[in-house]
Amino acid sequence: MKTIQVPGLDIKIPPGSAFKIETPPMMPKMHLLAAVVAPRGYGKGVITTNLIEQLRVVDRLILVSPSAKSNKALNDRLKSILAPEDIFEDVNDIRVLDKIVEIVEKERDDYEDYHDKRRKYERLMKRLEGDTPLFQIPPEALMECFDGCHFKPPQHRWKGRRPVLLVWFDDIFGSDILGGRGAKRLSQICMKHRHLGALKGGGAIGVSLIFNVQAYKSAQNALPKALRGNLTLLLLGKTKSEKELLEIAEEFGSEVGVPQFLEVYRHATREPHSFLMIDMFPKEEHPSMFRTNLDTFVIPQ
Repeated sequence: MKTIQVPGLDIKIPPGSAFKIETPPMMPKMHLLAAVVAPRGYGKGVITTNLIEQLRVVDRLILVSPSAKSNKALNDRLKSILAPEDIFEDVNDIRVLDKIVEIVEKERDDYEDYHDKRRKYERLMKRLEGDTPLFQIPPEALMECFDGCHFKPPQHRWKGRRPVLLVWFDDIFGSDILGGRGAKRLSQICMKHRHLGALKGGGAIGVSLIFNVQAYKSAQNALPKALRGNLTLLLLGKTKSEKELLEIAEEFGSEVGVPQFLEVYRHATREPHSFLMIDMFPKEEHPSMFRTNLDTFVIPQ
């Protein structure tokens, strides 16, 4: 095949990455957009809890689930990152979606406010430690950092770093949030999740999303198309629907082909409550995009 290259028209890729959060070497990248799909009683809550625990970087977890109280044992395992005010049980109240965006934006505001105050504090300390006479320093600059006894640096809940936020939607199949009046808003959040809480200097706080559902695709209340088309991670338990499995194979088996994908799936789900994890953006050190559970890579032959 003959080609002719035109000089000066090469594609320039901007620096940085879509996945800016450092996770443990053998864990998926973040921010993530994930779905845990398995039948009722399969242990989706256990799967998700273990995933969140092993990520080890989540600072604040938001749980949207009508069954939050009945899953107390699992929630207790996550209590260091899950505050009572971040649990939303009414999955038919679509205002929850706006509250999630408000949480991200409030974290953004706190982050930017802290760094603005930190810069002012450091400038003040430089002047106080230098030769600037005290009367030449504006009173408002002094009072902003003075607590009545000392000049104190500003405080921030996350010590000046961007917090890692994650929303877990559990047991919302058939709800107004997933398939009713909130579906459009939810799709918008799925598409923009990495860009929520945009920062003035570029970048964003962003938020990761995990959905626990009983079926991947159905006539009503399916996972939103915006979510299915942008998944970074799928954790798939044993499904009873061969039709659904073939649809998933066609969507996620492009790397290996449908027949080999089905072989990988059956291998990964051969044990009770085991699941196939499909990582659409594996790290370079990961030998495969497929795993049985979290701990065993499956390498197609």
